[in-house]
Amino acid sequence: MKMNKAAFATLTACLSTATFAGTMGPIATPDPWLGVITLSGGPAWASGSGKSQTFLLQPDLQKTYTSNSDSRTLASGELFLGVQHALSPTLSGQIGVAIAGSTNAKLSGDIWEDSDPDFNNFYYNYKVNHAHIAVKGKLLGDFNQFVQPYVSGSLGVGFNRAHDFTITPRLFEEIPAPAFTDNRTTAFTYTLGIGVQKALTTNWQAGIGYEFANWGKSQLGRAPGQTLNSGLYLGHLYTNQLQFSLSYVA
Repeated sequence: MKMNKAAFATLTACLSTATFAGTMGPIATPDPWLGVITLSGGPAWASGSGKSQTFLLQPDLQKTYTSNSDSRTLASGELFLGVQHALSPTLSGQIGVAIAGSTNAKLSGDIWEDSDPDFNNFYYNYKVNHAHIAVKGKLLGDFNQFVQPYVSGSLGVGFNRAHDFTITPRLFEEIPAPAFTDNRTTAFTYTLGIGVQKALTTNWQAGIGYEFANWGKSQLGRAPGQTLNSGLYLGHLYTNQLQFSLSYVA
């Protein structure tokens, strides 16, 4: 029985394609983009970059505010929403949006009346809390180890609230001046992190790491009756955080 020429040509083409595919191996499919949600947080230690500040509050009233350099403990947390994609057989990358916030960093120092250290009659305290929204990236390594190492970083906009400024006299007879007022400041902020994480299941991962953060500038407002300059400020406020994380990847 003679085979139809058209059918024979079709069969030949199919066999050629199958042979070629078998020689080259299976056709590669691109790695998928996976969604990532990460909740992280932990204790942080804040330290300011403030130095002694001397300025006029009124034309005939000048004071110096010294700054204590001790570190204070606070709590910080973050929600990350992003995507993950394989960059190579051993590296994966994440990119997304991070929303973070903290409890109060406490700052303190001495007040020298007329900028004279011999008249160190008062000390002050105030607080700064922080929130930010940022673009964050993470690079993860997969080297067939028990855990995956990672590095991370973010750039964003921070919102710093300086508040609850109080002046306390060292001597009972002294009367404190009016306090600086609460104030919110918008600032550039960034973070840098390093750590490890481990897969708990197909979708869930847990991690532990260190993250450095720069909150940026914060500043108090003018005190009642103040006519010159503004309140105390910090050019930067830094935190060092021990960060625990839980991620869902799907």
